[in-house]
Amino acid sequence: MPLWLQLKHALRDLASFDLRPGDRIPTEAELGAHYGLSRITVRQAVTSLVEEGLLHRHQGRGTFVRARRPDAPLSDPGHFLATAFDRDPDADIRLHAAETVPCPDWVAERLGIVAGAPVHKLRRLLHRAGAPVAIRTSFVPAALAPDLLSAPLDEPTHLLLERVFGLPAQEAQERLEVIGADAWRAGLLGVPEHAPLVLTERVALDAAGRGLECARTYYRADAFSFTRTLRRGELRSIRPRG
Repeated sequence: MPLWLQLKHALRDLASFDLRPGDRIPTEAELGAHYGLSRITVRQAVTSLVEEGLLHRHQGRGTFVRARRPDAPLSDPGHFLATAFDRDPDADIRLHAAETVPCPDWVAERLGIVAGAPVHKLRRLLHRAGAPVAIRTSFVPAALAPDLLSAPLDEPTHLLLERVFGLPAQEAQERLEVIGADAWRAGLLGVPEHAPLVLTERVALDAAGRGLECARTYYRADAFSFTRTLRRGELRSIRPRG
């Protein structure tokens, strides 16, 4: 195992079990002297934990254990499509852009429409304490809601489609993965390029199976911790016949 990775594991244990949020870890020089490692090796280990969101650097002050990220449920009992983006009580959602554009190929495939057909594209930014922490971009077929951009856009798109246009979602397909921020998203979220983001992609469908909305949400991995409650369902004994 590379030396920097061994040190990373040791520092993770230190930050997780021996220190508290807000505590400063030893300096790179102190860590190098204690473990007998070069400054480059120490910096690589510390930088990796900063990028993961466990530590954060303060210019001129040192590196500190980051405060625990607030838990964000993957599902909400209020509405099956409600997410951390919609339900964050301390956040401010701001409309970044709203326009009608030709449907990109990848969106057309998910919504089951022709590539190039007009879709409404909405981009919102979620701010917490004045800083952006998540981006959501939604695509809605213009044929289903022609006047969407004229409606009040200060509520989640799935609620707007349901309340104003009579298009309730019946089910949704969702996937989640961790990616590195490209330069454009890093700039919007105020993080370094390649910083980890949690991406959720969701396609909402109506009762007839039509695609209502394709949404991609990018969460800063250092600002969110996702949780899900799992319960064992009722089990029925199945006996062979005869």
